[in-house]
Amino acid sequence: MQNLTCKIPGALVALIFLVINTALAQKNTADLVLADSLFEQKKYTESMEIYEQVLHQQQQYSPRMLLKMGFILEGLNNYSQSLYYLNLYYSLTSDKTVLKKMESLAEENRLEGYEFTDWSFFMNLYKRFRQQIVMVVVAFSLLIFSLILYQKRRNQERPLAAGIVFVISLAVLFGLLNFLPDHSKGIIANDPTYIREAPSGASDVTEIIGSGHRVTVLGKEDVWVKIRWRDEVAYIKENGILLIES
Repeated sequence: MQNLTCKIPGALVALIFLVINTALAQKNTADLVLADSLFEQKKYTESMEIYEQVLHQQQQYSPRMLLKMGFILEGLNNYSQSLYYLNLYYSLTSDKTVLKKMESLAEENRLEGYEFTDWSFFMNLYKRFRQQIVMVVVAFSLLIFSLILYQKRRNQERPLAAGIVFVISLAVLFGLLNFLPDHSKGIIANDPTYIREAPSGASDVTEIIGSGHRVTVLGKEDVWVKIRWRDEVAYIKENGILLIES
């Protein structure tokens, strides 16, 4: 009886969380349905307000929603925010068709950092599926290692070919974990933005640029974001950049 009494509060808490999560999910769905309806009616400003609430407050989004947000902001001539959402969409989908749109917007507005190559496409795919790729290589390495042990016990000799394949698989795994760059991107948000030599407000300003440019993010130091700009390492305030998380 005592055990049953102890289990009741835990079950009640779990039930409360379930009800809350279900209610939040229903609210998110209802908000998205309303925003989509407003979008179809070409009430873009109203739909954008709901999309932003869902994204920033409820932390919910879908590729389709991000694409619509990019479309709306392009129509409002807010190219930096439009490119931000298009970049988020691309990070989630690796959809090459959106690359042409981003390149077009960047060219029209003289923005830098939107040169896309086959290597950048590969890296985006790798970042999306990094965990799965690493798991496949690990599984393959374990399979080859098991095969080596089996052949050695059965034939009482070292399986040279399987050993070479095993070493190669370990090298591939080591390279995936240590050498492929995992840098994210960011969109300059403020106009103007001061690019500095060091993470300090007292350091020299190397350049003043406008919003919309895309940069490679190398790290973060306090309130400063370390970036690569025109092949040079530089720093900007963290409130001056929209980070693209994939």
